Amino acid sequence: MKKLLFSLCVACGSLAAANLTQDITAEIPEIPQSRNGFKKVPNVAQYKMADWSQAIGISKGISLDEAYKIANDNPEITFFFYTKGGQMVLEREDGTYRVFRHGDTVFFSGNPWWGSAPGLADGYVRE
Repeated sequence: MKKLLFSLCVACGSLAAANLTQDITAEIPEIPQSRNGFKKVPNVAQYKMADWSQAIGISKGISLDEAYKIANDNPEITFFFYTKGGQMVLEREDGTYRVFRHGDTVFFSGNPWWGSAPGLADGYVRE
């Protein structure tokens, strides 16, 4: 444990000493993943102005593994998004909004209408 802490301190000190200004790791394209019969679509959520009448339900504060289990146990679910960031607010033109926090997962039937959600959510589509 002491060795790990020392290594982390050395790494942190090296970063600080290098006078780094911008992390550009996000420029590397993410490789699509498939897991438990669902294909991951990174950095998206259901578009805020989409028809949300196909929402089957929401589970709050769950793990991604729990989301897969819920989706696999219900054949009506064709896609879902999982909130991975701290908080995501989807505001609408009429002044209403939806707030999602880390672990909140919304399950849908039908086809997704993705909206951009970089760093906030990932979508998953049944294969």
